[in-house]
Amino acid sequence: MEALSYIKYTIEEVAAMESHAELISHHLVITDKTTVEHNRAIRMISTALERYIEARNGDCEVFTENVALYCNELCNDDANFFLPDVMTVCDSSGIHSDGVHSVPVFVAEVTSESTKKQDYTDKMAVYAKIGVQEYWVVDLQRKVIVRYLADNDYAPEMMAYPHFSSIAMHTYPDLSIELSRIFENI
Repeated sequence: MEALSYIKYTIEEVAAMESHAELISHHLVITDKTTVEHNRAIRMISTALERYIEARNGDCEVFTENVALYCNELCNDDANFFLPDVMTVCDSSGIHSDGVHSVPVFVAEVTSESTKKQDYTDKMAVYAKIGVQEYWVVDLQRKVIVRYLADNDYAPEMMAYPHFSSIAMHTYPDLSIELSRIFENI
């Protein structure tokens, strides 16, 4: 269940909330719980990234769901404070106990009926603005991944399952993620 509020909240107020709360274009968005499919998709993507980075002794870190991304600091706009489903951060100086204060190189948002619109529009625009190199919208309902790349001016690229069996990551070119692992049990 999603609740939208038109009361103006500060980033500090939203960050202090115990629930899964985000500030998206000045609107408070609170989501209750996620589905098993949503959780599996996050786990598949984050595990693939973690294994890839670890195998190469990389310095980047992968974060999921309840780790805050302080978009407000990255684009001087108090309208946005996100909890990305998956993000990879390579600038360790921006990783603090309260969340991430630097630009992730990769972000994935897994849609639900209550968040789909924001994932495709508001969040995509903010991720482009702050300089995320690669952004995925993992649309569980349509079995599609829509990829936005900074190198491609954030023009959407759509990969539909089962027409595409895997998707090669742009930020990690020799890493491919099997789409069947994300969409097969839906």
